[in-house]
Amino acid sequence: MIKASHNGNPSLGIRPFMVVLQSDRLSIDTLPDALPFQTMEVEDWEGVFKKLSSFRPGCLLVDFDADRDQLLSQIRGFADQGIRYSIVGVTADRSRRTLHQALRHGFIDLVPHPLDSRLLIEAVEDAFHADGTGKDSLCNLRSGFGRLTPKEREVLPQLLLGVTSRRLAGELNVSYQTIDRHKKRVIEKMNVSNMTELAMKLFRQY
Repeated sequence: MIKASHNGNPSLGIRPFMVVLQSDRLSIDTLPDALPFQTMEVEDWEGVFKKLSSFRPGCLLVDFDADRDQLLSQIRGFADQGIRYSIVGVTADRSRRTLHQALRHGFIDLVPHPLDSRLLIEAVEDAFHADGTGKDSLCNLRSGFGRLTPKEREVLPQLLLGVTSRRLAGELNVSYQTIDRHKKRVIEKMNVSNMTELAMKLFRQY
């Protein structure tokens, strides 16, 4: 089992939960019995985002061996938008290359398959802690994203890159006042003072 280090105190009084991304080998039915936390199952990444943008800490459990390239591509896609998850992977491959690959993509831990109840619980609790620690926790940032409208999410990556409202308006064939309104609402919903502050929060190293 590998662990990434995290500092700080987790939020109190909030019950975290684990989301299982279903695969041929991994589902709620394949988990050990009597886990001490709530568990949900989703079939796709849209479900992952919906469940883990719900204003309380949580973690994602994935099969690290099932279509790994696609899995890592999805994780990078979210990370490029500033959306990160506390992820625990399940793997039968204990090679150094596998462990290094998981750490580089932000995994909190890898647990061996077949699943051992104690190791899984320890890994998930570490992921809960990492997800809910501090006012700028992964959980809080994802929850802010969950409040954004589709249009606000569409313009956000360009705004984070410093594209001006007038230029972006021209590219999207809307008025610059519309872009300015989107920008103002993003800043309010993400609880920041400006786009620079938001970019620093989203793209800092965890």
